[in-house]
Amino acid sequence: MLRSDFAQKLLNNSLAHGLNFGSRWLLNLLVARQLLANDFGVFSYVYMLANLFFPTIAFGVSFYLIHYSAKQQQISLLFNSLVLSFTVFLLLCFAVVGIDYWVNDSVPYYLYLLSLLIGLVWAVSQAIFCYLKGRQQFFVEVKSQFIGALSLLVVVGLLFGGVITELDAMLEAVLLASLLPVVMGLNVLWPELKAGVGPYSRNFFSYFGWQDIRHRLHFALHDVFAIIMTNIPFIFLALFSTLLALGQFRKLFILFMPITLLPVIFSQVFLSRLSRLTELTAKLQFFRKVFLFTLPVLSLPYLLMWPLGDWLYQISFNEALDPSHLLMLHLVLATLWITLLKTYFEVLLTSLGANHYKAMLVTLAVIFTALAYCWFNYDLTVELTAWLFLSGNLLITSMLVVACLWQIRQQQNSKGSVSLS
Repeated sequence: MLRSDFAQKLLNNSLAHGLNFGSRWLLNLLVARQLLANDFGVFSYVYMLANLFFPTIAFGVSFYLIHYSAKQQQISLLFNSLVLSFTVFLLLCFAVVGIDYWVNDSVPYYLYLLSLLIGLVWAVSQAIFCYLKGRQQFFVEVKSQFIGALSLLVVVGLLFGGVITELDAMLEAVLLASLLPVVMGLNVLWPELKAGVGPYSRNFFSYFGWQDIRHRLHFALHDVFAIIMTNIPFIFLALFSTLLALGQFRKLFILFMPITLLPVIFSQVFLSRLSRLTELTAKLQFFRKVFLFTLPVLSLPYLLMWPLGDWLYQISFNEALDPSHLLMLHLVLATLWITLLKTYFEVLLTSLGANHYKAMLVTLAVIFTALAYCWFNYDLTVELTAWLFLSGNLLITSMLVVACLWQIRQQQNSKGSVSLS
């Protein structure tokens, strides 16, 4: 069931994301240890912005390109994604300039610009490798991310050695390290890019237009609101609490970053395989087999982290957790497991051709959760934030399960009606 190419592609995707996230995890861990609590709060704020800008600039590229390049391998799909990403990037630059001018924020505009540039580079990298994954070329990303991880480890070494101490220098180093996988991915695609750029530029309006943007919109809405759902505790702690509280909450996510890889790694390979199955019965059989086999296996790291979390926190950050923060640690871990469960139903809904429902439900969940945060506003505490974060993810997961069951029933009824006619 998980033999041959599926298992091999899952391994390749695991290696690629493991190298990428592993080096980022070490970077965040070291920064958390090196900086003072308030300075780490500023770093967390800027890094959070980069994570928010990234899916906005990518404009739904992840599931969209994997899903459609698996069906039609046309380089125009990648060109359209890059054009959209650069357009959104420029719009965000103007928006941030206006916000910085009117709000007169204490955070320098240069740090905002760095977070935008990091988001752009991550978006371009994701577009390149998602296009290749849709064509079943998973190993290219492994080699590229290996070089990117090595370069980020050099940055970690410079931080540890005290060569880099300023926040803007740290972010500049992250930006440069993130560029290397992009260059390697472009090198692999260069013959195809060179052959396709001429026809694409001559027939730009036939390849790209409002129809394409509208087609991508629900993918983009899902990715943007999904990342907001992930970062919503940081957003509202930054708005209603202190940078110190923001830094404390982010440390828990740094601790658990390695296991947050699991849903990302698994979903991309799973979607690529499900999208190639045309029959509803075959899709559901494959989904059921993979779900029953992989969910217990992928849940093991979460179970192991439950008793070890307190000890790992002390080792990682050289500080003890008080009882209230220990509860918060367990709440965050439970929320991340729910995110793993949610990923299965996101993949199934996309493979059924109902991604617009997924985007709508994630948007609704974010709105409801944001209203809950706003209800408490300046009474928001770190512990309350953890409970709200758990509740929001339970809500979206429940809605996705219901949407999958409804969509399956609709397609079965539709197939039955066609057979009778």
